[in-house]
Amino acid sequence: MTATDPASPGAASARHDDPLNRTDPLNRTDPLRRTDPLRRAERALEIPVGRLVAAVGSAAATLAAAFALAAMSAYLVTRAWTMPPVLDLSVAVVMVRGLGVARGVFRWIDRMITHDVALRGVVSLRTNLFTALASRGDDALLRLRRGDLLARIGDDAQELAQHVIKAIVPALVSVVMLVVVIATFAPLSGIATAVMVAALLLASVLAPLAAHRAARISEDAVVTSRSQVTAWALEILDDATGLRIDGRLEGALEAMRTEQAAHDAAIDRAALPSAIASAAVPLTMILAVTGSLLGAGAVWLDGGASAGQVGILLLLPLSSFEAATALPAAATQYARSQAAARRLDEAAGNHSGAGTGATTNTESGSGAGTASSPGDSSPVAIERPTSAVLSARGLAAGWSPQAPRVAGLDLDLAPGSRIAVVGASGTGKSTLLATLAGLLEPLGGTVRLDGEDIAGMDPAAVRARVTFFAEDAHVFATTLRENLRVVRGDLTDQEALAALAAVGLEDWVRGLPAGLDTMLGPDGTTISGGERRRLLLARAVLRDGPVLLLDEPTEHLDTERGDALLRSLLDPRDTSLLPASTTAVVVTHRQEAIPSGTAVLHIHDGAATTWTEAP
Repeated sequence: MTATDPASPGAASARHDDPLNRTDPLNRTDPLRRTDPLRRAERALEIPVGRLVAAVGSAAATLAAAFALAAMSAYLVTRAWTMPPVLDLSVAVVMVRGLGVARGVFRWIDRMITHDVALRGVVSLRTNLFTALASRGDDALLRLRRGDLLARIGDDAQELAQHVIKAIVPALVSVVMLVVVIATFAPLSGIATAVMVAALLLASVLAPLAAHRAARISEDAVVTSRSQVTAWALEILDDATGLRIDGRLEGALEAMRTEQAAHDAAIDRAALPSAIASAAVPLTMILAVTGSLLGAGAVWLDGGASAGQVGILLLLPLSSFEAATALPAAATQYARSQAAARRLDEAAGNHSGAGTGATTNTESGSGAGTASSPGDSSPVAIERPTSAVLSARGLAAGWSPQAPRVAGLDLDLAPGSRIAVVGASGTGKSTLLATLAGLLEPLGGTVRLDGEDIAGMDPAAVRARVTFFAEDAHVFATTLRENLRVVRGDLTDQEALAALAAVGLEDWVRGLPAGLDTMLGPDGTTISGGERRRLLLARAVLRDGPVLLLDEPTEHLDTERGDALLRSLLDPRDTSLLPASTTAVVVTHRQEAIPSGTAVLHIHDGAATTWTEAP
């Protein structure tokens, strides 16, 4: 988890440019915070009414051109059967050719406008979603698997684009075409019109309702299983080596295969009701054709219709259901969109204000935070303190109340305290740091900063005091300088070089082709693991917060260099990396490198903890 410095110029600019924060920094007017999840998602698409009308108009014009082409073709065929003068048919011939061309033109315009509306809407949706995610003050996002969150932001948001293309536009077009069809049949035959209305209502209402009812049963499973497949795939790709070493790779692969099978089965369950609903439309066409035959016979026997009109009554029903044909698929998409919108809604959460939970920056966060009051669009700077007291009482930390990693921990860290946290892999060391940083809500007990419960503090005030150095902190695909400026926008080159030298990267920087202007690959792919780790440590040092939580800062380093950095971090008399007033909590596996006299917190299996002092 990372956070950008709200006080930095870039963040301030983004805040003022963001329409969601125009007058309410607590986002009470956020379109993601209305009553129904799908309605919220539709509003978050921010589709202009004019663009939507243009999309519906072009789609309706396409079907209307096809409908008119069918009517003129029917008229031309049956009228020609009576062998009138050729000139009597010239207008109909020209109209058939013109409508054939118009249908293709309108179809192209329809596709361009509809997809433009959908894609612009997804951009707005993701922008609003990211704003909502950034505004969350609880730990729900941290408890989501990364693949699950990626699936929600990616696949579920894409479902809302399909919602525009396959549900909203077809539904509105069907209403327009229903009026057009009835208006065409009404002057020709009352019987045909009545039967056509009944058939269209049957096709336009009952078939989509059946499709939607059946699809809802399976579409939730499709969306959920797809998210699980993505989560397992990312977990395996990210940590294949570790899983293989631990002997858990085959189990992870089998779990992914199981989720994939569940996903495939859910898709199969969704296909059958959709097929049944789609078959209902051709069946209603038979009813419409039967009514047209009866109506055509009646008007022909009465002598009140020409051959061309009779031809229209007989052949036009076959072209009257094109809009209704798309409705079962639209209903199925509607069910998919509802499931996707619910998952997006869960990710967005209730971010109605500060104080619902603390959120701190990780080492890639930066600067002092800001706080704003409702109705005040100007950020109020929070003064960064030079020291802070971190304490815990009866703290229980973990991802599940049924399996806490740490329980009953009491902690008192005065300014300048240095402690080491040790324990076997998986015992909860990283979980403890995330809880102390306010990223995870305690399962029990409290964490306090300067005597105040961290859960009730303004997240910006927490960020001003606590810096969390995470193992998986991100390296951005930009210059080395900008990767360091993530923590402080006013960072000078001299300060950057000094921090890099302090963590042992002076020679490395000197050997780079462009120095601080050297571009780094996505997430540090162009640098070694040791260089990446020290770069992140330099970032944490530059943050210069009063409380620093470090998770394995010397991992991937050679033993001599790593132990030297660890001793520097834990020895309060060594100010080469941290000021003497900085409180540091360091997770490490290198117990033998911990300076003598350092307090050591041991985390054991079963959530037990003990304190010792390094010899």
